[in-house]
Amino acid sequence: MSALDNIVEEILTKARTKADRILSDALSKAENIRNLEQERAVEQSALIERQTDKQIADIKSRCEIVNSLRRRQVILETQSAELEETITVARQALLAQPTNEYFAFIVKMVATQAENGEGELMFSAYDRLRLPKDFQKILNLVLPEGNKLTVSYIAADIDGGFVLKYADLEKDCSFEALLRQRQDEFFELIRRVIF
Repeated sequence: MSALDNIVEEILTKARTKADRILSDALSKAENIRNLEQERAVEQSALIERQTDKQIADIKSRCEIVNSLRRRQVILETQSAELEETITVARQALLAQPTNEYFAFIVKMVATQAENGEGELMFSAYDRLRLPKDFQKILNLVLPEGNKLTVSYIAADIDGGFVLKYADLEKDCSFEALLRQRQDEFFELIRRVIF
């Protein structure tokens, strides 16, 4: 080999060595990049999994809340329907009493509801037609001395019970109003029966 061939061979050997080093460095850097990206992918995957788990937990929680609210709504609707039915049945039972029992009950109610002084007692048009003849006399016997009620000729817009009317006060003692006043008690009773 000539000196020129030796120089070329030396240059080629150096170039191959340098190329191998560059290739080795590039492969090493590529491996490092691949490892870093793989770590990032694992971290990103874990983050996405945690976020997804949190979203699933949030959705489950919201579903439980919605289901609980729906159950409560159904319970409330059931209780309300039962309450309305109870009030209707109670009112109908009061209205269906025989006349003498009905007005005996009215006298007891007046005794507990009447105010001091003089006033009027208003009935529904139907009740006015079936008033016992001596009702006003019996009524005033149960009132404390000095108190007096007169049966009004004007019919009240009620279906049972009465309205007490004084100079500055009107007291609705219709069965509907009195039953509505005790609605909370009925609601509690129904709640105990249902649950």
